[in-house]
Formats: sequence, structure tokens, C-alpha cells
Amino acid sequence: MTLLQRPGATINYEFIGEKNTPVVTLVNGHTRSSSDFRMMARILAGDGIAVLSLDNRAAGKSEAEGSFTIKDMCADVVAIWDEIGIQKSSLLGISMGGFISLGIAITFPARVNNLILVSTAPEARYINPTSGGWISEGNELDKRMRTYFAPGFVERNPVLFNTMVSQIRQAIDSGQFTKRSDMQREALRGAEWTSQLGKISARTLIIHGQQDLVIDLAAGELLSQEIPGAKIEVIANAGHLLLAEAPKELYRLVQEFLRER
Repeated sequence: MTLLQRPGATINYEFIGEKNTPVVTLVNGHTRSSSDFRMMARILAGDGIAVLSLDNRAAGKSEAEGSFTIKDMCADVVAIWDEIGIQKSSLLGISMGGFISLGIAITFPARVNNLILVSTAPEARYINPTSGGWISEGNELDKRMRTYFAPGFVERNPVLFNTMVSQIRQAIDSGQFTKRSDMQREALRGAEWTSQLGKISARTLIIHGQQDLVIDLAAGELLSQEIPGAKIEVIANAGHLLLAEAPKELYRLVQEFLRER
């Protein structure tokens, strides 16, 4: 674990590999931490790619002292690159991490050579409303979590689903999860990249679940239409949390795209 002091925040990150090899930076979604990327990092390292992963502000082991914006979260990633000495990196962003990655590719085009956008959109308005704040009591959390998966996935994978629900319930009951979730959600409101998608020069791949109920596939299709030269891969019978629901297919698509460099 390495901590970087930033204005109003402390950012936890991990870098595995050599700076003189191709680098990919992994940026996770709302409330999620870099620990979700452990398997992906091992797979990419096996392809000779160095991997940078981080906990966004107000997630995992990263802290935030007050409110912040999506641009602050973009700047955190670039600040880590500067700290390590990475001049150029591929970027993979999942859900909220995709909003961050889009902002970086638009604002710092010379620093991004490949862009992979997973289960994401160009603006916060494409995020479908949920039942409000996170509630751990009764079956409210179960109902909300089901919307992150394609129909039938929970019934086929009850152990995985119940484990995820239990982990989030424990985080909520610890007292800080809801506050940190709200801070990140507020930052997302400032993500409005649609009009600037044409500025992206990075080679781009969009990956989206066909049955994503959180961010409709139409948002991924819009990204593929507006980003110059972008291609889209749709994973059939999958929802929003592709790392949990279709990891092998996700890893394969990412590997193939980065091997084409």
C-alpha cells in the first residue's frame, strides 16, 4: 500500500511491474475498491503489462476530507502518474471509473494511449435511479443489489450474491459507507462529457452488459458512436457488475484489445 497526499484527500494506490513496460491504470466504480482488480492485475501482468490500481477518493483505503468533484478524481490519477513517473498509460474504467477515465482522456489526451470503458456512460443522467440511499435492514439491500445483475444471475449464483450483500451490509453498519457513497455520488453529478467525446484520441474499446439495468446499453452505444474510431463489445445475458458476473469474458476482451497495441 502506498499513500499519496492530495489536496483534501489521501489516495491509496499500488503499482506492480516496471515503468519501462506498457502500463494500464485500473479505475473502479462507485464505492468499490482496487481489491476487485486483483485477478485482472495478475492476468495483465502475465502479458508483460505493468498495472496501477487505486482506491478513488472516499473508497477503500483512500480518504476525503470534504466534498470533491469528478475533476478532482481525474486529477488524482494523473498525480499518481506524475509521482511514479508514468508519462503514458492505458486506462480501464468501470462504471464511475469510466466517468473518471473519460475525463482524463479528454483533459490529458497525451497521457492516454488506450481507453477501455466498462459499464459506463458520458454523463450522470444516464445512471438509472435506484431506491435511494443504502439501507442494510431487512431485504432492502438485497432488492437493490439484484438490479446490478442480469435476471437469473442471483438464482444461479446465490453464494456469490449473498457474500457481496453481506460485505456491503457490514460496511454500511460500520458507519462511514453511506457518507462516502453520497460524497462520490455528488461528485458524479458533475460528469458531463458528451459534447467533448470527439476530442478523445486514444484507441478506445467499450464493453457493456446487454442487460445492464444501472446504465442502459444505449449509453455504451452512444460512446461508441461519438468517440472517434471506438469499437464496442456487448456481453450477452450480463448486467452491470461484469467483474463479478462475466469475469472471464471481460478479461479476454481486455487482453485481446491491449495485445493489439
